[in-house]
Amino acid sequence: MKPQYFLSIDNGLTATKASIFALDGTEIETSVADTPVKSYGNISEIDMHVQWETTAHVIRSVLEASGLSGRDIIGIGNTGHGGGLYCLDDANRPVRHAISSMDARSNEIIAKWDLEGKNPFNRIYQKFWSGQTIPLLYWLKQNEQDNYKRIDKAMMVKDWIIFNLTGRVGIEYTDASNSGIINPLSKSIDRDLFVDFDVADALDKMPKLRKTTDIVGYVTKTAADQTGLIEGIPVIGGVFDCVACAMGSGILAENQYSLIAGTWNINSTVSDTFVDISDTTVKCSLFVDLEKLFYAESSATSAVNLDWFLRNVVHVLAPELAGSEKLYELINAEVAKIPPNEASIIYTPFLYESHLSTKLKGSFFGIEPEHGVFHMLRAIYEGIAFAHKMHIDLLSSVGIARNKAALSGGASNSPVWCQLFADVLNLEVRTTKSGQVGGLGAAICTSVALGEYAGFTAAEQAMVSIENVFTPNLAVHNVYMERYNRFRELVQKFNDI
Repeated sequence: MKPQYFLSIDNGLTATKASIFALDGTEIETSVADTPVKSYGNISEIDMHVQWETTAHVIRSVLEASGLSGRDIIGIGNTGHGGGLYCLDDANRPVRHAISSMDARSNEIIAKWDLEGKNPFNRIYQKFWSGQTIPLLYWLKQNEQDNYKRIDKAMMVKDWIIFNLTGRVGIEYTDASNSGIINPLSKSIDRDLFVDFDVADALDKMPKLRKTTDIVGYVTKTAADQTGLIEGIPVIGGVFDCVACAMGSGILAENQYSLIAGTWNINSTVSDTFVDISDTTVKCSLFVDLEKLFYAESSATSAVNLDWFLRNVVHVLAPELAGSEKLYELINAEVAKIPPNEASIIYTPFLYESHLSTKLKGSFFGIEPEHGVFHMLRAIYEGIAFAHKMHIDLLSSVGIARNKAALSGGASNSPVWCQLFADVLNLEVRTTKSGQVGGLGAAICTSVALGEYAGFTAAEQAMVSIENVFTPNLAVHNVYMERYNRFRELVQKFNDI
């Protein structure tokens, strides 16, 4: 019998990836390229044409690297960064550059709505944040009226990629729910929300909703020529990246968190029942089966901080180390030599906007003459884990507590960092054999859509394999809690200024 493979596309804010998975979940090959994000001040945008070209490039590259052809691919699933705004005009051309979920231009608008007592919580079960559809549409309406009037379709990133693959337009439930336009209990777009927040004229710009497991179209000849695929491969509806990572980490039950330590610090879990999260920053959205609810606490405070330090400090002084595996091996080895009770630098991972800290930005505290670059790197490792714990504390405060976690993202590649997470959180931390859990999550959804497995549970059991389990050390946890309390005191003192 001829082997069958799935292609998964993952359009993250740091990297654009294409991965090929076998039917049993084995990762055959992955191709990666930098996502063309341009950020300055509170603006974060992506040239949509360049983004598709980058995506087509990694698809062609992964086929070549794997030795497979387009004829070996039986289905395509995709995922991508949640939130953001990707707009097409009536000729299906980009209206302007896409706005990414890292963008903060609408923060003042949201603050104004808060002062006016305009709160969407009772409709979408989360507060607005700056990367969501309605705040961004309102910003465009107020600041770029010509572009706003040209909008014919408003989508998310994976919908743009699906359009380029199939020529079909639509949006998908998990992504649209995260983007703040769906009531997760009624599972429908909340029409009154658009009216109440003064973008009623954009309501008919929302394309038709589709499920993750819907076959929404087939690869066109044009897309096949651009990517090396073949015409006619089925493409499914896609899935919000946080949900995809949870799926690829094996999280279908209520007993564990999914932690993503990548560009975003994302801490999530699923629940069979509705949890009262009013007056909190916890977000509620739809899970992939549209039955469970997906709860998340997040901000851009994770491994993006390490990327920043390496890019702007280490690589500037030693450009030959850029992208080197030996560099990461060296960092892990040297960080492991510094015991927690001898680490005194505190790093606050707030390079970007975060509700965890309204005043304090990315900072090092307590540098002394004996400290060097590896002490600073250890502080970054700790500071990121502390920010994850702040989010998990917020989840626990509303009764969303779990006894173990699955870790994915850049941090999961470092055993030293994984153990640090386990010790800080006092939770068993697991990692999976796949280095691309978001892509694996998309492949799981593709397998179910094509009928290769009877459902999500069967697909996860067959396709997800645990690689390592890190058990917390209580004595080390207690040391970290002393440091964590100092970390929180610092944040609070600045917030009080």
